[in-house]
Amino acid sequence: MRFLLTLEGSASMDQVGAEAASTLGEGARLLDGDEVRGVLDSYRKGETWMRAGETLKLSRFEAGVLAKRYGNEAAAKIGLGEEATRKLVALFEQELNRAFDRTHAGQGIEAVPAEFEAAAKRILESSAGFLSSEQQATLADYLKRFENTRTR
Repeated sequence: MRFLLTLEGSASMDQVGAEAASTLGEGARLLDGDEVRGVLDSYRKGETWMRAGETLKLSRFEAGVLAKRYGNEAAAKIGLGEEATRKLVALFEQELNRAFDRTHAGQGIEAVPAEFEAAAKRILESSAGFLSSEQQATLADYLKRFENTRTR
């Protein structure tokens, strides 16, 4: 998979490249000049590429996947029934969508950890409507995973 990043004039290609490689993980690298020309030629010939709106759509899908995973994990740890689990998963989905939307709106990948931490706080606050104080304490313990995180 390849990503085409268009940089503003003041952006450092080395810094952006290093951050992208760190975020994308093992095997990520900047293309050399010949590779860039080849990839751009493929784009001009009509090969399928993801555009900005499509990445937002993909992020919303990812938020849904993460919401189900985290919401169901937290619900199992708390010992929730089916209805409360649905409510908790819905809270996770709402807040993770919000976090991804805000990063797409201009805050960038660097803001994801802080957005997830803020989402965790909002999830905990909103869960007060259907969780007991003991269940909220268990949820708070589970949500600590979002404190001081770094994307990878």
